[in-house]
Amino acid sequence: MERQYFYYIIFFLLFHHSDAQVGINTSNPAAALHINNISDNEKNGIILPQLDEFPVTMTSDQDSMIIYITGNGSVNKGYWFYEHGSGWRKLIDSTSAESLQMYRNPKFPDGMKGIQPITYDLKTGGYSVPLGKNLYITSLFNSRNIGNMIVLDYTTSLSFTLISNTEASYTFPTFNNPILVGQNDLLSGTFVFNGLLVDATVEPIYTFSSYTVPANKIFIYLTSNNNSSPLPIAEIRIGTTAVTQSGTNNSRSGNVEALAMPLFIDAGETINNMQSGSTMNGYLIDK
Repeated sequence: MERQYFYYIIFFLLFHHSDAQVGINTSNPAAALHINNISDNEKNGIILPQLDEFPVTMTSDQDSMIIYITGNGSVNKGYWFYEHGSGWRKLIDSTSAESLQMYRNPKFPDGMKGIQPITYDLKTGGYSVPLGKNLYITSLFNSRNIGNMIVLDYTTSLSFTLISNTEASYTFPTFNNPILVGQNDLLSGTFVFNGLLVDATVEPIYTFSSYTVPANKIFIYLTSNNNSSPLPIAEIRIGTTAVTQSGTNNSRSGNVEALAMPLFIDAGETINNMQSGSTMNGYLIDK
């Protein structure tokens, strides 16, 4: 008889389907996980995973994952979230100094949290931007007559020429706007660059001569480069409206200067860099 009951139980478990729910201090959980404190005096909150470094292997299954970095490793302390295709982004409080700085200074939207100055000679080899960081390049020098700086986008495996020097000049004047390079992306070329690494909160964008802004985003345009000519970028249009003309290579071209301030393009709008073979650099923020 006992063996018969055993078979009934096994049969029930094999063919019965149920959805698991977890309730803590509640016998009637309303969702997959329902936590209800016994009294108002109990401590409320969820403790996130606490790590010294970012997890090594990340896939689309971890999209939107949030962790807390302790600050005991190479990554700066704070809350970070993973966005598949973009990498790790640091959460910032809307009332924090970093957030206020973002809106005051669109040239450096990440602020200066976790700042690390950097000088690097690309002739010694490529440079990969560290995980969780954005790189702002503010100065370039080249001791040759002809040079370039190319970025390989880690997420798309596409290459973009951010700077190309076809004139007999040995250096570039001070940039009007920084060049912004994202985490994991690889720089190569013949220049020495100077700039800074900071904690990544925005998504850098490299694009060719036309770019349509995704829904619920704003694109902030910083620089343009004409790969095939030292002449100025013919003109830049938002939709069908010409808004400016810009010097190439983020500097003066002929009698045309590079833009002194960024351009702002709304969701659904298209920015057109009216020069064949040119590239644009900027970043996206949420609306």
